[in-house]
Amino acid sequence: MKVGVIALPGCWDSGLTTVLDVLRTADAARRHVDRDIPRITARTVTEGEEPVPTAGGLLVPAGLTLGDAEALTELDVLVIPATAPNDPAGVVGTLAQEEVRRLRGVLRDWAIDGRELAAACTGTFVLAEAGLLDHRRATTSWWLGDLFRQRYPKAELDMGRMVVRDGPIATAGAAFAHIDLAMSLVSRVSPQLAEFTARTLLIDDRPAPSVEAARGHLASVDRYVTAFEEWIRANMERDVGVADAAAALGTTRRTLERHVRSRLGLSPYALIRRLRVERAQHLRRTTGLSLDRIASMVGYRNAASLRSALRAAARQATDAAR
Repeated sequence: MKVGVIALPGCWDSGLTTVLDVLRTADAARRHVDRDIPRITARTVTEGEEPVPTAGGLLVPAGLTLGDAEALTELDVLVIPATAPNDPAGVVGTLAQEEVRRLRGVLRDWAIDGRELAAACTGTFVLAEAGLLDHRRATTSWWLGDLFRQRYPKAELDMGRMVVRDGPIATAGAAFAHIDLAMSLVSRVSPQLAEFTARTLLIDDRPAPSVEAARGHLASVDRYVTAFEEWIRANMERDVGVADAAAALGTTRRTLERHVRSRLGLSPYALIRRLRVERAQHLRRTTGLSLDRIASMVGYRNAASLRSALRAAARQATDAAR
């Protein structure tokens, strides 16, 4: 897989470098997994031959250029990392820049050929501005959800997952979702390689993508949802349900259900299940505890029921990466 990572003037430094680092680490890790796994190469793509300044003042050396159509045909995927603005007005201003306007034309031509595109955080707006997310499921950073819906009503915004793939286009949520996005690309080459890469980068005990997206969205202010997550984490060892949580929070089950679905796009029970799986995965990777013991710590009756939950979560992660 050959990946081109687009460096726009004023791009978010770690967004750009994170994607490059994850992909290059994955390629180096092939020798530890299976040398027959196809190579993964990552190169920067710039508008011209001049170095590109990032938001932090770093200079990205010129790589492949957007005007070199022949060189670009060798790539399989184009990735648009986040742009730097941290408020809606700044995002809109970036979209009006001449470099971004020219990039939109390149992306449309790329999409016409049915080739893969990916973007994270504010970078998803570049794809949407080019009309490439119309009638597709997509996600973006939690704090930009309202702006995204207003500006691109034809796109189907999914704030319940950190990485959303619809056909040849993948989008990711908040800024640090660049890791999730890059790992989803590695998974398409080899799930085994993705697992080894995650361990190499010490990110294997991060929360599941959908839960991470939920956490970001929780910060948007819904006190019911915030309190619900805190309650789940504090009561994870107990055999509790949504009705118990609603009673403890002084609300009705119906009200809690409405708030969670509205904010996160999933049911309260689904959030309980995902947080339990997240905790179990963390304990498996960071402790020597038996599966039976871990099961009791995260609200499952025994190792068999926990294994079933872990398998279901793995299937969902695989489906999300497709």
